[in-house]
Amino acid sequence: MRVFIDTNLWAYRLDQREAAKSRRVHQWLTDIVADHEVVISTQVLIELRSVVSRKLLPPLTDQQMTALLEALAGFEVVSTDANLILDAQQLAIREQLSWFDALIAEAAIRSRCSVLYSEAFGHGRRIAGLDVVNPLRG
Repeated sequence: MRVFIDTNLWAYRLDQREAAKSRRVHQWLTDIVADHEVVISTQVLIELRSVVSRKLLPPLTDQQMTALLEALAGFEVVSTDANLILDAQQLAIREQLSWFDALIAEAAIRSRCSVLYSEAFGHGRRIAGLDVVNPLRG
């Protein structure tokens, strides 16, 4: 199954301020990567780079940051182009999504994912045939 993983879950994996949450997400990601086709977008790469360079304590080194981005680039990466932006605008209106959430959802839809894993969209929501699952719920 093709699945899209939102930025927040990758960030939780790296954030050692909540070690138990980080370990839980690490195990979950390990299982998902082993069993599914993982898709991300350029937005995920950009957001994650920003989050880990500004919010992690201790912050990642330049070498760690490069290794992280290279590892994630090994997944299928949906590029954010003009058509995705235009379609995300309509999705945001139709589904009452924030702008950045609409960009994530549209990337997941375009890449034919069945599930969008995120804690930002509301667990159990369905967006244009895409199931939203919060793996941290329950």
